[in-house]
Formats: sequence, C-alpha cells, structure tokens
Amino acid sequence: MMTGKIASLKEIYRAKEELENLKHQHPNLYEQLIHVVSLTRQMQIMYGYMGSLLMDEDLPEYRPRFVRESILSLYQGEVENLKKHPEIHFVKAIMKRNRNISDSKLFLLILGAKPELLQGSTIMK
Repeated sequence: MMTGKIASLKEIYRAKEELENLKHQHPNLYEQLIHVVSLTRQMQIMYGYMGSLLMDEDLPEYRPRFVRESILSLYQGEVENLKKHPEIHFVKAIMKRNRNISDSKLFLLILGAKPELLQGSTIMK
C-alpha cells in the first residue's frame, strides 16, 4: 500500500508561491537556502539528505555513500549554518506544509524548475 500520493500541479504551484513569498519577505534566509540547495546539486547529494538534515530526521537511505567523510563534514557544516539562521523556522514550516511534495521538488523549485516539469516526476531524490 502506498502511503504518499503524487502532488498535484496546484500543490506544486502553491509551494512555489510560498517560496516566492519567502524570497521577498526574508531575502537573507532565502539566499542562504539557495546556497545550500545549489551546493547539494553541485556535490550530487540527494535532496532528501539535505531535507533530512534540515528537519533533524535520521534517514540513512539518503546518506551519501561515495562522498569523502571530510567533504561530507564541510557540507553538513553549511547545512548547520543554514539551520542556525534566526528565521529558519519559516523554511521548516514550508517543508512541513508541503510534505506531499518531495523535498527534491521543493528544492528544484528554488533552483527555478517549472512546476509542470515536476508534476508526477519521481526521478529525483
């Protein structure tokens, strides 16, 4: 039995709108978020790993297997810096409200992906 359902286009657009509001109302936080999302992409780390670190969840299936421990420590430090931002609760609230949309889709929206391309897509983690 599947516990999750595929996010509708309407849900993805609603998440995009929330992220746009975050960008305008908390630009410093948003810039730091973009930095970590971009770093995640550049290092080819699963977005689910970033999401699990941000939400203090232990999801071993997302832990990178082929990244040197020293590099992974640097990455985790960047995520920790983001988590220390005084307004991080806004990001966590968006993630919680949009649990039906995967972390990867939320983070890809931040990088500028079009909602139509994300709807129904299960390729990215």
